[in-house]
Amino acid sequence: MNATPYYMAAIEAMDFQIGRLLNSIPSDVRDNTLIIFIGDNGTVNQVAQSPYLSSRVKSTLYQGGINVPLFISGHGVKKTGTENNLIDVTDLFSTIAEVAGVKSSAIHDSQSFKSLFTSSATIRNYQYSEIKDDNNDMWAISNGKYKLIVTATGDKQLFYLTTDPYESINLLNGNLTPDQTSAMLALETQLLVIRQ
Repeated sequence: MNATPYYMAAIEAMDFQIGRLLNSIPSDVRDNTLIIFIGDNGTVNQVAQSPYLSSRVKSTLYQGGINVPLFISGHGVKKTGTENNLIDVTDLFSTIAEVAGVKSSAIHDSQSFKSLFTSSATIRNYQYSEIKDDNNDMWAISNGKYKLIVTATGDKQLFYLTTDPYESINLLNGNLTPDQTSAMLALETQLLVIRQ
């Protein structure tokens, strides 16, 4: 059975129901409401579409499993368009806290991205993800250009996301340039800081 039509129908139904919800809110309340929509951790492999491989989507540390959409609109949001930033789902905590009046823009490892509502800014220099379950024990770190994936057994993959956003070329399968080596060392150093 082809699951894709059912998946697309579910997306369409969700879109319709979110529209109904927003239309049911009185305009004066909606004008004072912040709407945050974030995707789940990737698409399930049964409905993965090219250029993503079905083995590199949901439940993986590849971009198809961790790079998900985030949309914010409503009260206080003045900026439009796409922002290419290293945001983590944990950053919702500090962002919502700051919107609610908390004066700090960082709480533990959560960084507020409220500033992006009105202007461009760098929120994080690195983005960290990990998976530990019955089949996997691995982590990934990215600086937005390069991404390093490391397993508990020491296997590593390095990708240059700028020209290889679908992670098809593991740079460690060849000789690294000085820039690539420098980027990898910086990612490994930051990974040690995060995981200590």
